[in-house]
Amino acid sequence: MLRNFYEKFASLDALLALLSGVLMALSFPKAEFSSFAFFSLIPLLYALHRPQKRLTALTCGMITGFVFFMGTLYWVTYTMENYGQIPKSLSLFILVVLSLYLSFYPGLFAWGVNRMQKTGIPLLIGAPSLWTALEYARGHLLTGFPWALLGYTQYKNLLMIQMADITGVYGVSFLLVMINTVFVMMLIGMRNSFSVRSFFSHWITPVVILGLSASYGAFRLHEIHSAEHKPWIRIGVVQGNIDQNRKWDAASREQIMAVHTRLTRRASQEKPDLILWPEASVPFFFMADKEYQSQILGLIDDLGVDILFGSPDYTVDQGVSRFYNSAFLVSPGARLKGKYDKIHLVPFGEYVPLRKALFFIKPIVDQIGDITPGNQITLMQAGEGLCGTPICFEIIFPDLVRKFVLKGADFIATLTNDDWFGRSSAPYQHFSMAVFRAVENRVPVVRSANSGISGVIAQDGRIVRQTDIFVEDAFTEDLTRLKTGKTFYTRFGDLFTFLCIAAAVSSLCGPWIRRRVRGKNFRDLTTPDSRD
Repeated sequence: MLRNFYEKFASLDALLALLSGVLMALSFPKAEFSSFAFFSLIPLLYALHRPQKRLTALTCGMITGFVFFMGTLYWVTYTMENYGQIPKSLSLFILVVLSLYLSFYPGLFAWGVNRMQKTGIPLLIGAPSLWTALEYARGHLLTGFPWALLGYTQYKNLLMIQMADITGVYGVSFLLVMINTVFVMMLIGMRNSFSVRSFFSHWITPVVILGLSASYGAFRLHEIHSAEHKPWIRIGVVQGNIDQNRKWDAASREQIMAVHTRLTRRASQEKPDLILWPEASVPFFFMADKEYQSQILGLIDDLGVDILFGSPDYTVDQGVSRFYNSAFLVSPGARLKGKYDKIHLVPFGEYVPLRKALFFIKPIVDQIGDITPGNQITLMQAGEGLCGTPICFEIIFPDLVRKFVLKGADFIATLTNDDWFGRSSAPYQHFSMAVFRAVENRVPVVRSANSGISGVIAQDGRIVRQTDIFVEDAFTEDLTRLKTGKTFYTRFGDLFTFLCIAAAVSSLCGPWIRRRVRGKNFRDLTTPDSRD
């Protein structure tokens, strides 16, 4: 009978954990029920409040994580099937393995919450601190994968995300988990002893938390909108919508160049100071292929405008060739004003970690490129200012983008090719992350994407311009400069997150340390002095 009772509640816990995973997945683009993020963790946290084994708690967290990542990263199979020539069954297996690995982070969160409850640690700070610490770990371990952080669900919530100029996106995640925790504590408290007085007293905490966040957001938005907004550079953006299957086909080069030339001429009618082309929009070695190089240089001279574009590059040193994913800025007169080599490469997309150790899947590994990472943050002169040029995947790394602005970038020009993702939710998820880079550093972000989404994001996170996916497009937009100085986040980085890590470690290890100290003191008191 007891076994049946336990199994009944264990299955209920699993269902609650599964529900949390579903709600979290639905809170992200493309479904974009962003309000779900305010209560998506309630089912999991409610399941964890009952006494249970830590392994059970870990399992519940992993169920939440597995469902969430399967629902959020489903597009991985499309990319592998269509561009990696990997069979559908193997693509699905890889997605399952990836989701299982990533599910360990929510699993560890659940394990930690269970431990905190047993040791009497207040969850109001302990739970959000642990979640934030684990998101940070996911963004850095094994090259890092900070995709679909909980805070990104609020990219359209301007009041809430303004705090990111202090805390980064991790602070928004912290706030969301804190609100979820408060709601669970409120539900449990009202269930145990409901009264009108207790009902309103439980509501005070979430209202105060949200009120403080909204107040700071309103203050910053008012400050930004009241500041002097003087247009200082006009940017043109080209979206060529080149099919990935023919991008690297030599027979298609003329047509690809013709598309970008036509769209560039359209954008140039508004007299921009700079025109952006997407990542790898020049599908040949720009520095080496003189025939096609002359076409681009001729276009630049004809229009009298600088063009920033993506192109592969290579060097040869002592017979060893090294290939780079690069961005070039060229001005009239064939003057190369700047070049940036992508630093943070996509694992299993642009290079293979531990290539020799993966000999058992050599046919698959051999199809993946072996690009060399760049080794320095490079800024480029654009009009009267400087721009940083993170390429594609790099925009999802807050600390990397921060370094461009810390070095002096006045705006971020990110070049990407999201054709790999098809018509999935990935292009929308990718674009939402760029919003936070604008808020964190209070600089405009301009995005040129081969198949979309291209766009312009203002310093307060407003999406000023946004294209559709899989269409040709070209537009211009004026950027304004704020004279507010570098933000706290730009100057100090993830200091808030480090405080969360310290709080999480203290919450998990503090009781154990105190027990050890008390035990040692007791032994010291009860052990006779050897001199007596």
